[in-house]
Amino acid sequence: MGTTVGPLGGYSILVVDDEPLIAIGLNEALRDAGAEVVTAHDLTTALEAALNSTVSAAILDVQLGTTDCGPVCAALTSQEVPFMFLTGFDSHDVLKEWASVPTLAKPTGEAELLASVEALLKSSAGPSHALTEPETDEPGSSSG
Repeated sequence: MGTTVGPLGGYSILVVDDEPLIAIGLNEALRDAGAEVVTAHDLTTALEAALNSTVSAAILDVQLGTTDCGPVCAALTSQEVPFMFLTGFDSHDVLKEWASVPTLAKPTGEAELLASVEALLKSSAGPSHALTEPETDEPGSSSG
């Protein structure tokens, strides 16, 4: 059903949040913007998705039940998938360990969320992160 219409068309976004209502809201906002969405509500499912699915970027809640998302951060980094945090925490060990990762505070507005995801995708722009092949075959791509 993936559509390429919308600012996130052609991208797949992993949403990791243990709060179902928040995950549903993120899902709807991202799908409305054209993205395909993979959702995980626990650490095991999130790790599996991070390592085994072709996602363009990820939005992570810092705390997943009784554990944190640190292992998911490491898995996404190993797969060269950019990610951001969406969390109610303003101070957490994961936020300190991954201090360079963009963070949005819960609750956040849809416009701010989408702008942050678009910026995340642009900052790591590369054909390996898009579901559809971007325009390639740039003649004269080597510059002296």
